[in-house]
Amino acid sequence: MITSKRIISGLTLFLFLNNIHAQRKEYEYTSDKNDTLIHDVRLYGGFVHQHQDFLNKAFSFQGIETGVILNHSLLAGAFGSLFVSNLDVKVAVYPHLFVNIKEGGLFVGSMKNDTKVLHTGWLLNMGYFSLNADNENFAIFNAQHPIIGLSGLVLSPQVFAEMNITNWMKLRTGLSYSFYSFEDQSTIKKTDLNNLSLIVGFIFGKFK
Repeated sequence: MITSKRIISGLTLFLFLNNIHAQRKEYEYTSDKNDTLIHDVRLYGGFVHQHQDFLNKAFSFQGIETGVILNHSLLAGAFGSLFVSNLDVKVAVYPHLFVNIKEGGLFVGSMKNDTKVLHTGWLLNMGYFSLNADNENFAIFNAQHPIIGLSGLVLSPQVFAEMNITNWMKLRTGLSYSFYSFEDQSTIKKTDLNNLSLIVGFIFGKFK
Protein backbone atom coordinates (compact mmCIF):
# COMPACT_ATOMS: atom_id res chain seq x y z
CA MET A 1 0.00 0.00 0.00
CA ILE A 2 1.32 3.41 -1.00
CA THR A 3 1.62 5.68 1.97
CA SER A 4 1.46 9.45 1.99
CA LYS A 5 5.15 9.61 2.90
CA ARG A 6 6.06 7.65 -0.22
CA ILE A 7 3.90 9.91 -2.36
CA ILE A 8 5.54 13.02 -0.94
CA SER A 9 9.02 11.51 -1.34
CA GLY A 10 8.32 10.52 -4.94
CA LEU A 11 6.89 13.92 -5.80
CA THR A 12 9.90 15.65 -4.24
CA LEU A 13 12.32 13.47 -6.24
CA PHE A 14 10.37 14.13 -9.45
CA LEU A 15 10.46 17.91 -8.96
CA PHE A 16 14.17 17.80 -8.10
CA LEU A 17 15.10 15.81 -11.24
CA ASN A 18 12.84 17.96 -13.40
CA ASN A 19 14.51 21.14 -12.05
CA ILE A 20 17.98 19.78 -12.91
CA HIS A 21 16.82 18.97 -16.43
CA ALA A 22 15.27 22.41 -16.85
CA GLN A 23 18.49 24.12 -15.79
CA ARG A 24 20.38 22.27 -18.49
CA LYS A 25 18.01 23.43 -21.19
CA GLU A 26 18.59 26.76 -22.95
CA TYR A 27 15.97 29.38 -22.27
CA GLU A 28 13.72 29.67 -25.33
CA TYR A 29 11.81 32.67 -26.57
CA THR A 30 10.02 33.77 -29.72
CA SER A 31 12.55 36.20 -31.24
CA ASP A 32 15.95 35.41 -32.72
CA LYS A 33 18.22 34.09 -29.97
CA ASN A 34 21.14 36.10 -31.43
CA ASP A 35 19.27 39.40 -31.18
CA THR A 36 20.36 41.82 -28.45
CA LEU A 37 19.58 45.47 -27.96
CA ILE A 38 23.29 46.39 -27.80
CA HIS A 39 25.73 44.21 -29.71
CA ASP A 40 28.74 46.55 -30.05
CA VAL A 41 30.21 49.02 -27.52
CA ARG A 42 33.20 51.28 -28.27
CA LEU A 43 34.79 53.59 -25.71
CA TYR A 44 36.31 56.82 -27.00
CA GLY A 45 37.75 60.14 -25.92
CA GLY A 46 38.74 63.31 -27.71
CA PHE A 47 40.09 66.84 -27.63
CA VAL A 48 37.69 69.45 -28.98
CA HIS A 49 38.25 73.09 -29.96
CA GLN A 50 35.14 75.33 -30.07
CA HIS A 51 35.53 78.77 -31.68
CA GLN A 52 32.81 81.42 -31.49
CA ASP A 53 32.06 85.04 -30.55
CA PHE A 54 31.63 85.88 -26.86
CA LEU A 55 30.62 89.45 -25.98
CA ASN A 56 31.17 90.38 -29.66
CA LYS A 57 34.75 89.10 -29.65
CA ALA A 58 36.09 85.89 -31.16
CA PHE A 59 37.43 83.41 -28.62
CA SER A 60 37.66 79.66 -28.04
CA PHE A 61 36.89 76.85 -25.65
CA GLN A 62 39.33 73.99 -25.26
CA GLY A 63 37.64 70.82 -24.11
CA ILE A 64 37.47 67.08 -23.79
CA GLU A 65 34.74 64.63 -24.70
CA THR A 66 34.50 61.03 -23.54
CA GLY A 67 31.81 58.46 -24.05
CA VAL A 68 30.61 55.32 -25.77
CA ILE A 69 29.51 54.45 -29.30
CA LEU A 70 26.72 51.87 -29.27
CA ASN A 71 26.05 49.71 -32.33
CA HIS A 72 28.23 52.03 -34.47
CA SER A 73 25.48 54.68 -34.36
CA LEU A 74 24.42 55.95 -30.91
CA LEU A 75 26.65 58.19 -28.80
CA ALA A 76 26.45 59.11 -25.11
CA GLY A 77 28.90 60.50 -22.60
CA ALA A 78 30.25 63.57 -20.83
CA PHE A 79 32.06 66.75 -21.85
CA GLY A 80 33.98 69.59 -20.24
CA SER A 81 35.48 72.78 -21.66
CA LEU A 82 36.97 76.09 -20.54
CA PHE A 83 38.87 79.19 -21.58
CA VAL A 84 42.57 78.43 -21.13
CA SER A 85 43.16 82.18 -20.80
CA ASN A 86 40.91 85.11 -19.95
CA LEU A 87 38.97 86.99 -22.60
CA ASP A 88 39.67 90.75 -22.49
CA VAL A 89 36.58 92.73 -23.59
CA LYS A 90 34.91 96.09 -23.06
CA VAL A 91 31.53 95.75 -21.36
CA ALA A 92 29.37 98.61 -20.08
CA VAL A 93 31.49 100.84 -17.81
CA TYR A 94 34.47 98.48 -17.83
CA PRO A 95 37.11 99.35 -20.45
CA HIS A 96 38.80 96.03 -19.67
CA LEU A 97 36.75 93.15 -18.36
CA PHE A 98 38.57 89.83 -18.06
CA VAL A 99 36.12 86.96 -18.56
CA ASN A 100 36.49 83.22 -18.07
CA ILE A 101 33.86 80.54 -18.74
CA LYS A 102 33.79 76.87 -17.84
CA GLU A 103 31.24 74.28 -19.00
CA GLY A 104 30.50 70.65 -18.24
CA GLY A 105 27.71 68.15 -18.70
CA LEU A 106 26.35 65.21 -20.66
CA PHE A 107 25.61 64.57 -24.31
CA VAL A 108 23.65 62.22 -26.54
CA GLY A 109 23.83 61.84 -30.28
CA SER A 110 23.87 59.68 -33.35
CA MET A 111 25.93 59.13 -36.47
CA LYS A 112 25.58 57.21 -39.73
CA ASN A 113 27.98 54.95 -41.62
CA ASP A 114 30.87 55.37 -39.17
CA THR A 115 32.81 52.62 -40.98
CA LYS A 116 33.02 54.85 -44.07
CA VAL A 117 35.95 57.24 -44.42
CA LEU A 118 33.57 60.21 -44.30
CA HIS A 119 30.42 60.12 -42.19
CA THR A 120 28.07 62.54 -40.46
CA GLY A 121 26.24 62.85 -37.17
CA TRP A 122 24.72 65.10 -34.54
CA LEU A 123 25.17 65.75 -30.82
CA LEU A 124 23.15 67.48 -28.13
CA ASN A 125 25.27 68.83 -25.25
CA MET A 126 23.39 69.64 -22.04
CA GLY A 127 25.16 71.02 -19.02
CA TYR A 128 26.10 73.67 -16.51
CA PHE A 129 28.31 76.73 -17.00
CA SER A 130 29.99 79.24 -14.74
CA LEU A 131 31.29 82.68 -15.73
CA ASN A 132 33.66 84.84 -13.71
CA ALA A 133 34.73 88.34 -14.71
CA ASP A 134 36.92 91.00 -13.13
CA ASN A 135 38.47 94.32 -14.15
CA GLU A 136 41.89 92.83 -13.41
CA ASN A 137 43.38 89.72 -14.94
CA PHE A 138 43.19 86.63 -12.71
CA ALA A 139 44.23 82.98 -12.68
CA ILE A 140 41.63 80.87 -14.45
CA PHE A 141 41.16 78.54 -11.45
CA ASN A 142 41.51 81.25 -8.82
CA ALA A 143 38.89 83.96 -9.25
CA GLN A 144 38.63 84.89 -5.57
CA HIS A 145 36.43 88.00 -5.67
CA PRO A 146 35.11 88.53 -9.22
CA ILE A 147 32.96 91.58 -9.80
CA ILE A 148 30.68 89.40 -11.97
CA GLY A 149 29.85 85.77 -11.19
CA LEU A 150 27.22 83.97 -13.21
CA SER A 151 26.10 80.37 -13.49
CA GLY A 152 23.32 78.56 -15.28
CA LEU A 153 22.47 76.06 -17.97
CA VAL A 154 23.82 75.65 -21.48
CA LEU A 155 22.27 73.68 -24.36
CA SER A 156 24.29 73.15 -27.55
CA PRO A 157 22.94 71.17 -30.52
CA GLN A 158 25.66 70.24 -33.01
CA VAL A 159 25.97 68.70 -36.48
CA PHE A 160 29.32 67.30 -37.56
CA ALA A 161 31.28 65.37 -40.15
CA GLU A 162 34.10 62.98 -39.31
CA MET A 163 36.98 61.55 -41.30
CA ASN A 164 38.53 58.23 -40.28
CA ILE A 165 42.27 58.98 -40.28
CA THR A 166 43.27 55.56 -38.86
CA ASN A 167 41.36 52.76 -37.12
CA TRP A 168 41.98 54.58 -33.81
CA MET A 169 41.72 58.30 -34.72
CA LYS A 170 39.08 60.51 -36.35
CA LEU A 171 39.09 64.17 -37.37
CA ARG A 172 35.82 65.94 -36.58
CA THR A 173 34.53 69.27 -37.88
CA GLY A 174 31.12 70.66 -37.08
CA LEU A 175 28.79 73.55 -36.37
CA SER A 176 27.05 74.18 -33.07
CA TYR A 177 24.78 76.79 -31.56
CA SER A 178 24.92 77.47 -27.81
CA PHE A 179 21.90 78.63 -25.80
CA TYR A 180 22.74 80.01 -22.34
CA SER A 181 20.21 80.43 -19.54
CA PHE A 182 20.91 82.45 -16.37
CA GLU A 183 19.07 84.95 -14.18
CA ASP A 184 21.22 88.05 -13.60
CA GLN A 185 21.54 89.89 -16.94
CA SER A 186 22.29 93.35 -15.56
CA THR A 187 25.78 93.44 -17.14
CA ILE A 188 26.16 90.36 -19.34
CA LYS A 189 23.11 89.22 -21.28
CA LYS A 190 22.20 85.93 -22.94
CA THR A 191 22.64 87.51 -26.37
CA ASP A 192 26.27 88.27 -25.46
CA LEU A 193 26.94 84.52 -25.20
CA ASN A 194 24.42 82.79 -27.47
CA ASN A 195 26.16 82.22 -30.78
CA LEU A 196 27.11 79.88 -33.61
CA SER A 197 30.42 78.09 -33.15
CA LEU A 198 32.88 76.13 -35.28
CA ILE A 199 33.97 72.77 -33.85
CA VAL A 200 37.28 71.02 -34.63
CA GLY A 201 38.39 67.94 -32.75
CA PHE A 202 40.46 64.76 -32.72
CA ILE A 203 38.64 61.65 -31.49
CA PHE A 204 40.51 58.55 -30.27
CA GLY A 205 39.37 54.99 -29.67
CA LYS A 206 39.39 51.44 -30.97
CA PHE A 207 36.96 51.95 -33.84
CA LYS A 208 37.67 48.85 -35.94
